[in-house]
Amino acid sequence: MNKLIFRLTLPLTLISFGIVTKWSYGIAIDAKDVFFYGFPMIYKCEGFHTSMSTQYFLTEMGINLLIYFVFWLIITFALNQIWKINIPKRIAKMFWIGYGILFLGFTYMSNDLDDRYSIKRNFEVKIFDRGISVFGIHPTNREKYQTE
Repeated sequence: MNKLIFRLTLPLTLISFGIVTKWSYGIAIDAKDVFFYGFPMIYKCEGFHTSMSTQYFLTEMGINLLIYFVFWLIITFALNQIWKINIPKRIAKMFWIGYGILFLGFTYMSNDLDDRYSIKRNFEVKIFDRGISVFGIHPTNREKYQTE
């Protein structure tokens, strides 16, 4: 079971967490209108302190990662009961090396763009619209919401 978790469940969790999420457009109370990201909880939004920055909320991100992990764990466990899943060690190593390189690149860019990390989101949000984002692609037409 440990092999299944480290070779399949964790990679599927990290890939799906990075690729598929929910976007929401709303206004942070006493702040500006921004796009929020995260399913089921908002864990990321534009930074209020400077342009081109991002705010991350670590508690919400951890809860979201746990939910994604449990989802993929149930699916991989059920599939493993039907068919024996065997992921070669070489493929698992290639994934973890690639993930490590991407994570280091993300860390460098995050430091360079002055991103902020908070333990918990400390502002209320009023949501106007929401949808699903794949690879971070979603409609960003803010003029549509200016009259609301």
